[in-house]
Amino acid sequence: MIKTRPSTILVVDDDVITNRMIQAILTRAGFQIACAFDSAGALQLIHELQPDLVLLDVNLPDGSGFDVCLKMHQETGYAQIPVLFVSASEDIANKVRGFEVGGVDYIPKPFSGEEVVARVSTHLRLKQAYEKLAELQAERIQRLASAQETLMPLPAQLPDAHFEIALHQALKAGGDFYDVIPVGKHIVDYVVADASGHDLAASFWTASLKTLLSEYAHAATAPLDALIAINSALCRILPEGVFFTLIYARLNRQTKRLSLANAGQPPALVQSTASGLTQIIHQDSDVVGIFSDAAFSTTELKVNPKDRILLYSDGLIELDGPREIGLQRLIEAAARHQQNTLAEMVHATLKDTIGDKRAEDDVLLLGVEV
Repeated sequence: MIKTRPSTILVVDDDVITNRMIQAILTRAGFQIACAFDSAGALQLIHELQPDLVLLDVNLPDGSGFDVCLKMHQETGYAQIPVLFVSASEDIANKVRGFEVGGVDYIPKPFSGEEVVARVSTHLRLKQAYEKLAELQAERIQRLASAQETLMPLPAQLPDAHFEIALHQALKAGGDFYDVIPVGKHIVDYVVADASGHDLAASFWTASLKTLLSEYAHAATAPLDALIAINSALCRILPEGVFFTLIYARLNRQTKRLSLANAGQPPALVQSTASGLTQIIHQDSDVVGIFSDAAFSTTELKVNPKDRILLYSDGLIELDGPREIGLQRLIEAAARHQQNTLAEMVHATLKDTIGDKRAEDDVLLLGVEV
């Protein structure tokens, strides 16, 4: 939120007279003032007060004002504080250096009180405008995330589908998407898809995919035929460079048959309750939305009661290193939790697979129990 209290300005200058002069000028203008006389004192007050703006001398007794600014920009939470350098030096290299380390302005000494107040006020207004814009963007992202969430059903909404989902988005809304669609008695379709790109634009296309799935996901339409129809439609509407990878699984719990159609997604995993082993269903295929004559891979296999099927996005196995290593890490994590309930297994598996790594991409894991 934008602060309504008087703005706090930190004045950093080792010359006592200059320091007091700037304090007096800004106090008369209605600002709250804190002061420091060296780099160490400046950094301490920045951490303690988180001022709205810093007026920073270039030459300090225990270091450079440039170094103070650099340290601010290296720490989360302080990079957005405007830094205005104050210096008696008119050297162009010094001024350029000030902007390179993150300063937003450079006030030469000697200065007039009116100039200091005008520059400080301008940068405070800019800071408030940026904060307001950030708030508006956050609200828009939250609305988009809420809208996207409504496209993806929760396990409690479809208890007969016996699935669990663990989803971590790099942004509040992202390109990873799943759907669970009952298409007949004892027959449910499970879809995991990933829109190209890691930005918010990717999330807009999931609504189009959801619409197409609603149109083509029927018991009378095989997963492969649904993929072909969806690809044909997306090739007409997606802009250049945008596409989906997608895996389409149909589980018939009455016949215990699993049908898998893959369009560039990582392989499905099938955990056997009887043997405790995990089968990797490798499928090579094109992606969806680029080639009108794309070829998709299909697999049919028999499953048994209590077997589990894991569908996931590539972000889960591409955290670091080769995809093969990430896949093995996922399989081992799922095996460790195979005796847990489906919900416990899915969330613990995702947590173990990510570990302490920072996920730059969206991460999704969908577990299904036969």
